[in-house]
Amino acid sequence: MKKQKQNQNLENLIAASRKKLQDLWNERGYTDADVLKASIELDHLLNRYQKQKGQSSRPLQK
Repeated sequence: MKKQKQNQNLENLIAASRKKLQDLWNERGYTDADVLKASIELDHLLNRYQKQKGQSSRPLQK
């Protein structure tokens, strides 16, 4: 139950981070420093989520 709550909380953080990134992108364009910072923050959250879910971070093999 605790793990589900942690995952849900992390999913909420990811959704908020995605919205922030999209809003910044729309306002400032993709070359703005704040857009890059928001993108890095989202990447960290997604990596954390992937680790919590126990998924492999290895790329798919062809």
